Amino acid sequence: MPEDRTPDAEASLWDRFEALFLDRLQGCLERHDFTEYSSHRQAAETRILARSRIYQGEKLDRAMIHQYTLKPGRGGLVIFAYPRLEYAIPSFLLHIGGMPPARTLLILDLAPCAASLDMAPFGAVARAQRAALELPDAEVEWLRPVTSPHLLYCPLKPLEPERFLPAFAAVVETWRAAYLEPAARDEDAASMKARGDAVLALKKVLFRNDPAFPVFTRAFGQGMSDVFAEAAFGGDPGLSIADAIEPLPTPGSWVNKKLGVSWRADAQERVHEAPAFLRPIIRRIIEKEAVKEGTPVVTLELVLRCEKKYRGNMEL
Repeated sequence: MPEDRTPDAEASLWDRFEALFLDRLQGCLERHDFTEYSSHRQAAETRILARSRIYQGEKLDRAMIHQYTLKPGRGGLVIFAYPRLEYAIPSFLLHIGGMPPARTLLILDLAPCAASLDMAPFGAVARAQRAALELPDAEVEWLRPVTSPHLLYCPLKPLEPERFLPAFAAVVETWRAAYLEPAARDEDAASMKARGDAVLALKKVLFRNDPAFPVFTRAFGQGMSDVFAEAAFGGDPGLSIADAIEPLPTPGSWVNKKLGVSWRADAQERVHEAPAFLRPIIRRIIEKEAVKEGTPVVTLELVLRCEKKYRGNMEL
């Protein structure tokens, strides 16, 4: 973190994003009627904060605004907003965080819940903002099945959040003007089921690839972590967290025959805690390290050493 960017300053920055979102959606959300969950853990050199607020509206089943701090210089803002199934409105997805401004993670999209949705208005805004921010024109493979082709993405590269504010405002405006306000009620059973399936698939992908939940679980316990997961992925349709959790790999099932490396069960379980899209990357890093050390078996101790050595490449 730059010396002039304190945790309170970062919280203030995310407050500005949150205020902009709520201001631009005046009349679409019940701004002063929300449910809040928060938790705070302070240790010698660790400060973990998490706060979720859930809003609703006539056409929105829920809008979850979540601010978090995982350590000094590492935190962010997440906004997930899902439509009521009677309306064909794309879901709003924002995650900005990481270690800004040097290593900023950005995901911003309007994820369609129906093939009939005209995503051209969002596409035009996304192209303009992608060019203005010099973001890569590349797909995020793990999100591709559930998001639009216009998703804005910064893969832990330099990006000043202040510079991103105009792009964020433009997308919020487009979401409201092109999708929220003109959406008409459609109670056709088949259409509602298709939209529900699409929203549920989106929630499952987001849950399985969220990097924060393992940190929240270790800091606050499984119960509080589940509360934050319900805030992000509950509603109608609500994701069953128990059903969405991927089962642990079978003990001894991870074997790299080419490198001659196998894994102990506790080492597999530790890597399994990482977001689904990161696990293959982490496995490759650790297996190469095992070869360097001349050990044919990956132990939990090796995994923990690699976490410290390659921290920047193994977490968000």
